[in-house]
Amino acid sequence: MPSPTSLSSTKRLLHFFLLLLLVGSALARNRHVITFGSPGLAPVGLAWDPTAQHFLVGSRLRPAVSSVSDAGVVETLLSDPLLPPDSSAPALAVDNRRRRLLVAFARPASLAAYDLRSPRPHRRIFSSSLPDPAAVPGGIAMDSTTGDAFVTSATGNLIWKVDLDGNPTVFSKSPIYFPQESAGDEDRPEAATAEGGLGGVAHVSWGFLLAVQGSTGRVFKVDAEWGAARAVTDAGAKKGLATEAEGVAVRSDGGVVVAGGRAARWLTSQDGWAVAAVYDEAAVEEGRARAVAVREGRRVYLLVTPEEEEDGGNMGRGDDGGYEGKRNRIEEVEWRRESEEDMVWVLVLVGLGLAYFFYWRFQMGQLVTNMNKKRA
Repeated sequence: MPSPTSLSSTKRLLHFFLLLLLVGSALARNRHVITFGSPGLAPVGLAWDPTAQHFLVGSRLRPAVSSVSDAGVVETLLSDPLLPPDSSAPALAVDNRRRRLLVAFARPASLAAYDLRSPRPHRRIFSSSLPDPAAVPGGIAMDSTTGDAFVTSATGNLIWKVDLDGNPTVFSKSPIYFPQESAGDEDRPEAATAEGGLGGVAHVSWGFLLAVQGSTGRVFKVDAEWGAARAVTDAGAKKGLATEAEGVAVRSDGGVVVAGGRAARWLTSQDGWAVAAVYDEAAVEEGRARAVAVREGRRVYLLVTPEEEEDGGNMGRGDDGGYEGKRNRIEEVEWRRESEEDMVWVLVLVGLGLAYFFYWRFQMGQLVTNMNKKRA
């Protein structure tokens, strides 16, 4: 009959291996993918609402914002009747501290704030026309401390600032935003608008913004007080290496994710973002990455829609609109570097488990030997 000591050791060993299996399964969880569709939605822009626990997407076809649950259920969060019906909502951001939703509209260009504490459709706090009514907003960054919003122009080379009361000003307008290959090109005066418009923008708590340039993929560091800008990466501007960039988001560990086209890039910096380097890349297997958002600090999600060429010009409406079964996705990015780190932890845990097992076997062997000597 096994001794109480032997039973206790066996129980501890079983508990340890059960914990090992639970940790391993958590590290090896499947990538989270949300598939959704809604007639006429044409999703653009992506934000995560940590209080309501759902994603928010704008529409390229109407002045509306919808919520998307983890189960792919789409609900209209707001549809502003005071805007022209052909307006669009290309950029949005959640001010969770004040429970506001900021939406940048196009046709005409404006920024509006809505009270997320009010019943749906949410009450509008303010609506401010941007200085250039023909512009198309590219992204919104929020300074959670001051409540200031920064809006980029996807059809120009500037950033607007809108304060807590809704007063807009031109914040940053720099020649550095112009594509390097088109600077000084007198034969292509439209190049700066067509190729150099700014896309997504993110506010970093250290007092600056990071803005991305549409077709070149360049990233700019912009002083959040004075608007002075400098490029922190120019890899996208080199011929043959052009990388689209439609969105940018900041992780809780300080990493920055830039997404657009067929890929997402995880950038890091060792010198306060004077220079950025690519830490990892992840490809979009099918469709096009339109926007990026960070959920729960480090989990990165992309808004992926069908390619317009493949979509027949249907703006990514998905099979709910009857377009050959094509749907939109909000999918979690699976980073190779993080997968490797997770595998290292699993191997470490397995090694500890085996070491504990052999140590237990040795102790049990010693115990049996001692008991046999006493009996003898």
